[in-house]
Amino acid sequence: MNARQMMFAGLMFCVPQLFAAGIATLATGSGQNAETLVLEYDDNGHTRMNMPASQEGSGYMLSRDGKVWMVMNMQGQTMVMDMARMAALAAPSGDDTLQQEFISARATGKKETVAGFEGEVYELSWKDKAGKQTAMAVLSKDPAVVEYSNAWMKFAETMARAMGQKTDNSIGHYLEKEGLGMLKMGDDFQVVSIKPGKVNEQDFILPKATMQMPMFGG
Repeated sequence: MNARQMMFAGLMFCVPQLFAAGIATLATGSGQNAETLVLEYDDNGHTRMNMPASQEGSGYMLSRDGKVWMVMNMQGQTMVMDMARMAALAAPSGDDTLQQEFISARATGKKETVAGFEGEVYELSWKDKAGKQTAMAVLSKDPAVVEYSNAWMKFAETMARAMGQKTDNSIGHYLEKEGLGMLKMGDDFQVVSIKPGKVNEQDFILPKATMQMPMFGG
């Protein structure tokens, strides 16, 4: 997950109480930085973020049991890394890159359909490390959208905690309170599809590492 994807995960920082199963395809970035991510989630609160394949191999991030793991498959070998340990090594004092504070949400009265789901356009404002930020977002009360957002929020909360981030006033908290889910944020994030329903529970089992990296654990 690159910095841009982590930023959007950080914006959703919140812990919902209920989960449902499904698969959501998300488009992040633009131009040469555009990527497509696939989010799988089950009704036990487990979440898997499948990353685009690269020349180095393929991989995904798995959130379960209060931790986030990076699983990489390279040349037939599986590497399993604890994200909290990785973050501690990279920034021992904690990483505040994702730190953000919700300011306001203003409904514009405009409607927009994204990935077949109708939503309302809001102007969202928040404060982060760079100062005050504002973006237009499409939010929806459709149950399928809210369920995928809840799963993403759980993933984001666990990831943020692994990186040493703590916050109690985020966009994610606002969405959870209002019963909303996010379909689009500016030009850098958009839902491509949401398919609620049963998923393969095998996708949420942490594999055993065949390539060892003692400093990270696995």
